[in-house]
Amino acid sequence: MGREEEEADATVLFSDGGVVVLDRTPFYAESGGQIGDTGTLVSGSGTARVVDTTLALDGLHQHHVEMVDGTLEVGGVVRAAIDADRRTAIRRNHTGTHLLHSALRRVLGDHVKQQGSYVGPDRLRFDFSHFEALTLSR
Repeated sequence: MGREEEEADATVLFSDGGVVVLDRTPFYAESGGQIGDTGTLVSGSGTARVVDTTLALDGLHQHHVEMVDGTLEVGGVVRAAIDADRRTAIRRNHTGTHLLHSALRRVLGDHVKQQGSYVGPDRLRFDFSHFEALTLSR
């Protein structure tokens, strides 16, 4: 699925009450410093709040959930919906890391490389390499 989709119907492949795996998902999994999506999974038998989304070693999305009511049955269909406002805020900060990297390279030089980052809905952090400490004038 593309990252533009905010909702999708999906089949539950695995559910243990704390982690749910679906056959398809609109949720972005934590990667490259960007945190995973949150949202909801709703079926006829239960509702879960998705509090984080990560990638398993096999590349499947793991939806870390808190059950609100009922259960999510393996083989059952759920409506998976991300928190769209939160994703929009994360997208803005993701774009901010690219703009910051570009500005640093323009001011300090092409040797500046990204070393890490954190991209969340309320803030971003951008770690970079440079051969000397920055001054107030830079």
